[in-house]
Amino acid sequence: MALRRREIELSVEQPLGPPADGTVRLSVRFELGPQESTSEPEDLATALAELREELAELVGSPGAATHEDRDLAELVETYRPRQPELLELLRGEGDLSPREYELLKAHLAAAPPGAALADSRPAGPTVPAIPATPVGPATPRDVPDLLREYHIESLRQAGAVRARRQISFEEYMALKRHFEEAPTVPPEPRPRA
Repeated sequence: MALRRREIELSVEQPLGPPADGTVRLSVRFELGPQESTSEPEDLATALAELREELAELVGSPGAATHEDRDLAELVETYRPRQPELLELLRGEGDLSPREYELLKAHLAAAPPGAALADSRPAGPTVPAIPATPVGPATPRDVPDLLREYHIESLRQAGAVRARRQISFEEYMALKRHFEEAPTVPPEPRPRA
């Protein structure tokens, strides 16, 4: 005997938060036609998104009950958004109001692709922030000048300065050669006791 699905039920829930403390659930059922046994995933995703929006309109944003809308600078500093999925989760958990969600979504769409990666990299040695100057391949500076100007003591620090586009690729390669060619001082032999 083959089982056939007759209907599909979608439900969304949202915690009310203080002072009400409870959960609201909104459900909707879809009947399948006599020839259908399943529904398209895109149709289900659209219906689920509409159901979430409907619940948000009925109950309001859970984040709105606990705090006033924050400005974009505070939101970016707090959440450091890198992916739209993160924003969806924050909104679903009530951490973001609809306005905050839209602000962060617009910010994420406008941010250059490399900007999100820069925030996720671990901080390396501190190099003083010097305003970036346009340096082209026609004006490479000498290695001693670069070491002094940017306080570079290692190839890693040179990479950090290059990542901030304060030195050209040619200057970075010169620094790389400098650190690779630096004479290594062999350790002095230990006196035997």
